[in-house]
Amino acid sequence: MTSREDWARFEPTAIPTKTELGELEAWLDGIRPGKAGPAHLLDLGCGAGAVSRRVYEKGFTVVGVDINSDAVAEARRTTAGATFHVRDVASPRGLELDEAPFDGVVCQLVLSIVGDVSDRRRLLANALDSLRPGGAFYLSASGVSDAINPGYGRLYEQDFPLTRERHTYCSRDATGNVLYRTHHFTEDELRDLLESAGFMDVVIERKKESSSRRPGEAAFFLYAFSRKRLV
Repeated sequence: MTSREDWARFEPTAIPTKTELGELEAWLDGIRPGKAGPAHLLDLGCGAGAVSRRVYEKGFTVVGVDINSDAVAEARRTTAGATFHVRDVASPRGLELDEAPFDGVVCQLVLSIVGDVSDRRRLLANALDSLRPGGAFYLSASGVSDAINPGYGRLYEQDFPLTRERHTYCSRDATGNVLYRTHHFTEDELRDLLESAGFMDVVIERKKESSSRRPGEAAFFLYAFSRKRLV
């Protein structure tokens, strides 16, 4: 069973959603629609549409894609002015969107839970292919957090025999069943991944915040800003 197959069956109302979006809001303000600015954005891994709704309310045209058909149905219900499609964000065939290319792509915490490194590379390739030349890319991801939260260190070690990847662990339900795998990135690892995918002008910010699934615990989050080459 792959991570994306797990996400395809996930209950839409239970999909973890980060509500503090200050970095995204600032990024959107920097590319506000206008005669010379982007207007057309893709929300890659939109879930039930919370981020798409915020983007739409700021005046952008929005297309959201997610592998979970029930989540996409909820997104359509709550943000009627945007367009949503059921898509595998890491599909080796690409996203097959008639609305492409986009002026900007938003990818909120999806890279951490999409699967293994090959899945991450395909997601980034699809993001790059979806952008117009010079288009902007906003990405947030979970950061390696064992230095500020020993619990994560224990999870990394506990699940290494299953994940076979450092800084990766399994999120589980109350009965111990695996829900999905989560990978925490170092800044260098995330930068290398973006640059090897073809993105340029990569800037990464690391911030200490509350964990998405454990609000009472600290975690690092990484915010990456980059662009597609003009030529």
